[in-house]
Amino acid sequence: MKISKPVERWFDVPDDPDKARLKIKHLSPGERSEIFDQAFKQSVSYTKTDDGKYEPLFSQDTDKKADRELTIVKSVVDWENFFDHDDKPLACTPENVLRASKEIEGFNVLINELRAVLEADIKEEQEQQRKNSQSSVSGRKK
Repeated sequence: MKISKPVERWFDVPDDPDKARLKIKHLSPGERSEIFDQAFKQSVSYTKTDDGKYEPLFSQDTDKKADRELTIVKSVVDWENFFDHDDKPLACTPENVLRASKEIEGFNVLINELRAVLEADIKEEQEQQRKNSQSSVSGRKK
């Protein structure tokens, strides 16, 4: 098996007068697991039933803010033509990505939409690769 290269793609920000662009990264399974581990805390407690046995009670606390912020910071890997309120260019740092997510109307929705587009593109590309390898007479070479 082979570790896949990270998939990152540039997207234009629709209808933006500054012609802003975002580079979005498709999160790896490990990155998604790390986010899950930090945003979702699971616990088990036991309660005694009427017949004297112990029954597990599972609970999960969700930190929606941590889930949202970690996902956005890991997904946005670069940008162009982003500016602060004084028209100074904003570097694409985790702090500025979080700032944009809090101060730019529709930023979070846009990131989620672009992540979905990227995921759909990747699935389509994988399907095409699978079809191409099946149609090959000799099959896939190692």
